[in-house]
Amino acid sequence: MNALSRRQFLTLLGLGCSGTVVASSCSGLLGLLILAQQNQEDAVPQMVTITATPLPSVTPQPIAYPLMIPREAWGALTPNHNAENENGFYDPTTNPEGWRVYDVPLEQAYQTVVIHHSVIMENNDDVATLLEIQQAHRNDRGWADVGYHYFVGREGIVYEGRDIRVRGTHTAGFNTGSVGVCLLGDYTSQLPTERQIRGAEGLINWLAQRLELTHLAAHNMFNTTTLCPGGNLLPYLGMFAANANLMLGTDGYIPPPEQVPTQEQSACRCCQCDKNAMT
Repeated sequence: MNALSRRQFLTLLGLGCSGTVVASSCSGLLGLLILAQQNQEDAVPQMVTITATPLPSVTPQPIAYPLMIPREAWGALTPNHNAENENGFYDPTTNPEGWRVYDVPLEQAYQTVVIHHSVIMENNDDVATLLEIQQAHRNDRGWADVGYHYFVGREGIVYEGRDIRVRGTHTAGFNTGSVGVCLLGDYTSQLPTERQIRGAEGLINWLAQRLELTHLAAHNMFNTTTLCPGGNLLPYLGMFAANANLMLGTDGYIPPPEQVPTQEQSACRCCQCDKNAMT
């Protein structure tokens, strides 16, 4: 930096130094300023070491168990283990399509939550709709019980479906390790309610943490010939996944050891999976 002249310093300071006494005062002040300037220019910059203090590890707060209507309260029938297409109990060799109770911790059994819609809705009556779905799954599809693990009604009420410890029958060919969540309504033609979205969000957040899930997917991401869960529900799936810290898509699926790769399974419009494809 070039040294400023005495006149320049005085001008910057607004001092009109004239006369002997004033000039003497100005000279003294000018000397101090010049000395300070020289000291600043001659100083060697000092390295400053900044030590970052590590933030304490934060353990995620457990998400509260969502308010849920148990299956007994809505009148669910007990599983029928003589069902035509889910007959008896699972055996990887002799009965891979049987009623499968997971024999490992659920955190190891599950990877993905799959979102569905029911299509049928009995006069906006949740319980009547649940009974109709269970009847269709047991009587028409030949399954031992209702295929979904959880339902979310139009008012955001969560209902317990198939026992979470048991493999579902909701996504043809991709049931093992997948939690089935069904929103009551037909979302090809109607919109989900805000309460229903919030109820589903709370349920999914809890499931993601409780089961240590990695992914969230729409039914038609697995079975591409179905419209489930409906075009009016699909836009919410990204939000569901992000809020639950899940990845969106099918990459989390881990097939059971006995599953033989086949052509993609299909499903009909009303979210009733191919009754002969349970795994």
